[in-house]
Amino acid sequence: YVLRIPGDNPDVINRKSEKQNTLKAQEYGLTLPYLIFDEDTGVKISKFFDIYTYKSSDFKNETMRKEAFKKLFDLHNSDLVFENNFSPLNVFSKIADISNSIEKEAREVGFKIIKKIKEIGINNEPCHQDLYSGNFVIHGDQTYLIDWEYSSMGDKYFDYADLFWQNEFDSDMSVYQQARNEIGIQKKDEIEKFEYFEMLSMITWGLWALRRSSDGKGTAKNALLKAIKLGSAKKL
Repeated sequence: YVLRIPGDNPDVINRKSEKQNTLKAQEYGLTLPYLIFDEDTGVKISKFFDIYTYKSSDFKNETMRKEAFKKLFDLHNSDLVFENNFSPLNVFSKIADISNSIEKEAREVGFKIIKKIKEIGINNEPCHQDLYSGNFVIHGDQTYLIDWEYSSMGDKYFDYADLFWQNEFDSDMSVYQQARNEIGIQKKDEIEKFEYFEMLSMITWGLWALRRSSDGKGTAKNALLKAIKLGSAKKL
């Protein structure tokens, strides 16, 4: 068995919503099943599965990348209605420490990004919203998504942008361009919306990392600085 005991919860994770969303994803075949989920504590017990866990480098493999994309396509185009939980459209404003100049500036850039995204248009689909590599696993011959802590209704562009940024797709621009074409982001307004959501992912997880742990603070700060720089380049 696998026992999940959550750490401190300083952000906006709602364990009741996580449980309901996980159950819906499980019934839809998107994730591996759990056995026990205590919605008050977040403690979860699952059967131990012999799985392969994705690494960031696996997204350079076209077959593995497309399997991951297919799972996201199935999620976004399902009729699932998730409980509201975590929203990247506003969480950054709640967790930023405005006494810190970098965080304050990142927060201000975040508000400008949201304004631009709303001008383009926001969709409402079931989303995972935490797509670092380790949340994709292979069991048997199937790819699954795990860890639905941040799942909620949202815009699929955040899921894809978050996937690209957290897994450093831009370290190989040929892979980046090919992958973006594979998910159908080609038109000017689509690319613009995608790039805004990439910046929002940097701000969201940069601030989150600063709140959650002392580890990786340098990386988190760099994410905020990168978002600020990109925002300046776009003349937000």
